[in-house]
Order: sequence, then structure tokens, then C-alpha cells
Amino acid sequence: MRILTHKLKYFLFFYSAIAYAQFDDVSAIAGDLVYLADKYVSPAADASVYQFSGGWYTSAKKKDLWDLEVSLQGNFLFIPNNSKSFLIDQANLQNLSIKGTETTALTPTALGGKNIVVLEGILGDDTFEFDSPQGIDESYIKHAQIQASLGLWKGTTLVSRFSPKIQINKTYYQVLGFGLQHNLSQWIPSLNDSSFSLAGLVTYSFYTVGDKFTPVSLPIGELSSVIVDGQSFMFNVVASKQIDRFNFSSAVGITSSKFDYKVGGKGSLVINTLNQALGTLNESISNFKADLGIDYRIDDFSINTMLTFGKYTNLIFGLNYNL
Repeated sequence: MRILTHKLKYFLFFYSAIAYAQFDDVSAIAGDLVYLADKYVSPAADASVYQFSGGWYTSAKKKDLWDLEVSLQGNFLFIPNNSKSFLIDQANLQNLSIKGTETTALTPTALGGKNIVVLEGILGDDTFEFDSPQGIDESYIKHAQIQASLGLWKGTTLVSRFSPKIQINKTYYQVLGFGLQHNLSQWIPSLNDSSFSLAGLVTYSFYTVGDKFTPVSLPIGELSSVIVDGQSFMFNVVASKQIDRFNFSSAVGITSSKFDYKVGGKGSLVINTLNQALGTLNESISNFKADLGIDYRIDDFSINTMLTFGKYTNLIFGLNYNL
């Protein structure tokens, strides 16, 4: 009986050691995947700030009470080459490594192309491998949105916008936003009666960027998607000048954004571990941006275009109806 007890204790110790070693491997793999997921999806999250920050106004002029402007906008975000890939360096990884003899390799971000890097890792006594996710393989991202601006009291305008879920390959975007624009020229006598207008604009946007990729199969589960929920506050100073039917506008602004990352797939252990770890990436970032716009009025209609630029460049075309 004593011998059996000693054997049972030995077995439990041996099993615990194996379980601990596997847990240690799982933690290291999860840490590597969090690092790679952040590098993969961060450019798309950052780009979405610029994608949804343009086109909030057609003029700095104040609207009369209950004047309504309804807009249908087409949005084009241009993707720079430096946002299409990132460098995997084995020195930054705990468990995973690049298959072969190379210790560094370029792999696509969510905004990148179709080339892949084969990664391998160790879980207990087993070796596994998987392909890095591919990108959308596009030079620009396009989507449509609906916007409405309503004149309120004291030169204040309420703005709202909505974009339905737009899918490009396996990536989708969706946005809901609100803003307040207040005319400042009315408080400055030298500007009040001129063709030059000045305004302040504050906006809030909530958006979702989701990416489904070829499933990454691991011994402890499967990863198939990354979802980023973002919130952005934007503060702008807007200036415009009316010349006949044309209204030329410009703005400078700053955005403060926070992103929540989440992965999807199969296997509660790896999914829960990753999502808990991804919670540590949730932080606020600030971006500077500028706008240049032209609006051409034809009776109750107008056509406008606006270029928003900073780290990314976004172009908007809008058809507007004024009631």
C-alpha cells in the first residue's frame, strides 16, 4: 500500500509537471499571438480614424434654425505601402519562430497583400506550424455613409452619420457618429458680415473593424478573426470662404481614440487567454489631421469633395440636399 501511495504521488507530481509545462507553453504562445495580432491589426485601426474623421461639414457658415442638410457620401481611404506589412523578428517572440533558417521576415498587416510567412511553435513534446494571416490586398478602401446636419439655436449645428456594414474581401467596416458645430464668426464683428466664416467642431464616432482570415490551427484551438471596436473624439477648427457658388473650406484637428481588440475562433482556452491578454493593449492614441474641401451649390443641392490627410489620406465625394 505504501509503495502504491508513493507511485501515486510520483504520478501526480509527474502529471502536474507536464500540465505546468504545457501551461507555460500556452502562456508563451498566447503572448506571441497577442504581439503578432497587435502588429497585424493596428494599421487598420489607425487608418479607420482617418477614414471616419473627414466630411463632417461642407462649410463653417451657421445654419438657420431647423435648416436640414442631408448628404450621401462616398469615402476612399488610400493605403500607403508602409502600412501593408510588418517585420517579424524572432528576438521579440517567446515560443514561436519562423520556419526555416531566417530569423526575420515581412508579413502582411490587415491592410496588406496575400504573401504569407510560415510560423512554428512547440507545445509540450509536439511541434506545430501555421501560416500568417493575409491582408485585404487593395490599394484603397471604399465605403458609403449617410449624414444629416440640422441647424439649432445660436449658430449651432447637430451632425449625425451612419455607415452600414461594408465588407471588402473578408474585412468589414461600420460606423455611427455624432457631432456639434458652432459658428464662431457671429461673435467677431469683423467676420460676421464677411464671406469668411470660422467654426468649432466636436465629434464622436463609434466604429467596428473586423477581419476574417484563413483559420490559424493550433493544437489548443483555432483563430479565425480579429475585431476592433474603436471610439474617437475629434476637435476641429474649421474655416471657409464663400465665392459665388463655391465654398472653400479647411480645418485642422486632433483625434483621441481608444480601441478594444478581440479575437474569434475555436477553443475556449486559447480564445479566453488571448482576449484577456489583448485587454492590455486597450489604450488611447492621438492623431493630428487636416482637411481641404470645396463645395459647389446648385439651388437646393450641392456637390462637395474633401481631402483629409495626416498619417493616412482619405478622400470624400458628397451629394447634399438642403431643406
